Amino acid sequence: MPKPRPTIPISHADDIPTIAFSDENWQAIEHGYGRKLNADVRKRITIITADYLKDRIFDRNAAPKAMARKRIKRIRRAAGDLEKVMLDRAAFSVSSDELSEEQQQSAHSYANYLIRRYLGEARLARDKLHHFLGVLHTLVVACDCALNDLCAAQGVGDAWSWWIQGLTRIAQEHSLLTGVSTEPDKSGRPSPFVRLVQELDRCLPANARQRRSPAALAMAISRARNT
Repeated sequence: MPKPRPTIPISHADDIPTIAFSDENWQAIEHGYGRKLNADVRKRITIITADYLKDRIFDRNAAPKAMARKRIKRIRRAAGDLEKVMLDRAAFSVSSDELSEEQQQSAHSYANYLIRRYLGEARLARDKLHHFLGVLHTLVVACDCALNDLCAAQGVGDAWSWWIQGLTRIAQEHSLLTGVSTEPDKSGRPSPFVRLVQELDRCLPANARQRRSPAALAMAISRARNT
């Protein structure tokens, strides 16, 4: 199974799927699991399965962290470059040998003067240009902080793992079977909890089904519980 790509912790969904188990569905689920499920267990399984289908859509639609990281780095690079230009008094197309230090200083000051003319009132223009330079530096620092936050941010999540963990809790709270093994039992069938997940999976919309072998499903359940 490919490793999930890191995603940002926000997403969207336009069409939220729903689930409703029929009496025939419950009969098949109980037969596969080998245990009767009371009304409370059925209700909780229905709720958590509906949540799984909803969360799965958000998982699928979540944008990768790499996309957000690329934008932050682009803004940081542009802000940093502009900050350097604003602070660099010798950033001219001619070499420093062709201009004296005084000429470079004069050109720099005059360029700033021309810009300040269009920043507002003359008496406030100098402060505005200085303020803009400060904002640029703040933006560079903010981008660095944003990159750190992005690395630490948890993605939307693994909806299937949450579903398995929820089903496990429901079974435990009602003293139902939760054991999982990659080896079949004496009758050649998968573990009861694996069969429960198999039967529930068959009731899901076609595009949400796992289609794993019993052994692969058992391994996936074990991994989900340790997530």
